[in-house]
Amino acid sequence: MIVTDEIGFLPKAGKYAVSDKTGSYYIVNDNNRQKTDTAVRITDRGYDETAGHQVYLLDFSSLEEPGIYHIESDEGETSASFKIEPGVYKSLKNSLLKFLYFQRCGMALEEKYTGPYSRPACHMGKVTPLDGGEKISMPGGWHDAGDYGRYVSAGALAVAHMLYAYEIFPEAFSETVNIPESGNGIPDLLNECRYELDFLCLMQDEDGGLHHKITSRTFCGFVMPDEDPEDMLLFPVTSMSTADFAAVMCIASRVYEKFDPAFARDCMHRAYLAGQWLLSHPDNTDFHNPEGCNTGEYTDPFDRDERMWAYAELMRTDREIKNEADRSIQASAKQGKSRQDIYKEAFIKAADEYDSSHPHYDGRSVDDGFGWIDVSSMAAIALLFDPEKSADDKLISRMEALIMERADAFIDMQDKGYPVSMKSEDYIWGSNMVASNRADVLIAAAIMKGEKKYEQAALNQIHYILGMNAMNISYVTGFGDHAFKNPHNRVTVADGIDKPIPGEVSGGPCTLLADEKIQEILDKNTPPQKCYLDDHLSYSTNEITIYWNSSLLFAAAYFDR
Repeated sequence: MIVTDEIGFLPKAGKYAVSDKTGSYYIVNDNNRQKTDTAVRITDRGYDETAGHQVYLLDFSSLEEPGIYHIESDEGETSASFKIEPGVYKSLKNSLLKFLYFQRCGMALEEKYTGPYSRPACHMGKVTPLDGGEKISMPGGWHDAGDYGRYVSAGALAVAHMLYAYEIFPEAFSETVNIPESGNGIPDLLNECRYELDFLCLMQDEDGGLHHKITSRTFCGFVMPDEDPEDMLLFPVTSMSTADFAAVMCIASRVYEKFDPAFARDCMHRAYLAGQWLLSHPDNTDFHNPEGCNTGEYTDPFDRDERMWAYAELMRTDREIKNEADRSIQASAKQGKSRQDIYKEAFIKAADEYDSSHPHYDGRSVDDGFGWIDVSSMAAIALLFDPEKSADDKLISRMEALIMERADAFIDMQDKGYPVSMKSEDYIWGSNMVASNRADVLIAAAIMKGEKKYEQAALNQIHYILGMNAMNISYVTGFGDHAFKNPHNRVTVADGIDKPIPGEVSGGPCTLLADEKIQEILDKNTPPQKCYLDDHLSYSTNEITIYWNSSLLFAAAYFDR
């Protein structure tokens, strides 16, 4: 078995493959079927318990000539083909973004934008508040995953991944991806984010709090979204969703200022109201599904990291000087203490509580702080990448230490076995999100420190997702000779089209083996990397969701900038 990144490599970056046996290997040019003279260095990396086999790393980094290649052994084994070119991740980046358009709720997806994947508008009816009251019109937003629920924290996280990418390396987002808004003078990344942001705004109560989600009481079957027979419910306000909303609306207020100033001001006002709600509701409002409801919970018994992120963003963005035109906000500032000071105090309190009592809910070896259950790295990025340095040196150093401690731990994990920052305990539900989140943290470290080792480690995470893994599979539909084909996604199953929508990211291997289909085939002795099934019924290993796409999009865009 020879496994490698099935998309390819940047010309000047490290280029690797993995085999389970030693021997002689050579690079073949696919265009002329001739062996190249590229030397392939072989390193015995030992037995990898996550893969269940010996790992030999094949290093062909000296090959820089653009082209299409594959690796062969003297025993006749071959790898998937891959490209070497400067724009090797461009198509991937754009498909990861375009997939979010396919997740849109509440509008018809027309053939001129979708090709064969067009469908009618869905979920156009009003929703029923769970705690009573009149039905409300709540259109728009993205379907979260393989089901048709819409969740505030999940949507806010996905948008934040994308808006931070745009703020930090905007040059990566010059292409259009053929969505209805393309060509309107606004980057398509921001056009797509706006569709979700408008929905998130509808989820805010007058007092600033954010409703947790809109879902049916139970999951529907594998039907198209316009055929979903279930009634949609509006669930109560939570501190987690309110904090995530406050943070992402701050980012939006900055990013959209030059494109739509009125919208940017509304974003800031809404972020302020959410921040005030948090300050006046200091306790966590942990969400649990009511009896008879089985749709996604996104429960989080510890909201200090969400509050860290919200207060960091408010500290950075909600400035009296910048918001002089908004007199209603100015008048509400507490006497004798600036809003900056209030947010700073709240941030420090939340950060201290995070440091002293943050549990490892899912058993990961090291938190990445870039996913929905832990957003502490997002709080760090808010302050570390602030050009106006809203935080003082002490807070900056504290946040830099948080990022660098994680990045250095991820570097260390790549020292043996597969060169990927994943230990056995990291193969949780959505393990590919863990892999891409760690790439994003490594990218943040690379930008901060200017050291290539962090960039290469981040690329290795991408290589793992795109085929350099024990399954010999690319976990992105439509990308690679061995791309997975059967995502747990109701649209992909029900549309009657053989090929899945391109750009769907699989959840990946999960040692929980938490669905009936995978339990029929695998057992608990299966190596973690191989706890995966390319079957739409394996929801614990093969579901898709918006923030797996957005996390990998962040990394792909960085390397395509």
